[in-house]
Amino acid sequence: MKALIIILIVLVVLFILLFVAYITNADGKLVEKTYDKLIKYHDDRDIEESI
Repeated sequence: MKALIIILIVLVVLFILLFVAYITNADGKLVEKTYDKLIKYHDDRDIEESI
């Protein structure tokens, strides 16, 4: 019975965290920050182009 209650609590907390991420658009903000860092990393690289 204790295990069932713990599992239920974990599921409720997970649901709340996912709901907050959805409402605040946290996933989109994280993707935007990651994308900006990748663009900066790519632009700073020295690439030797050979034809």
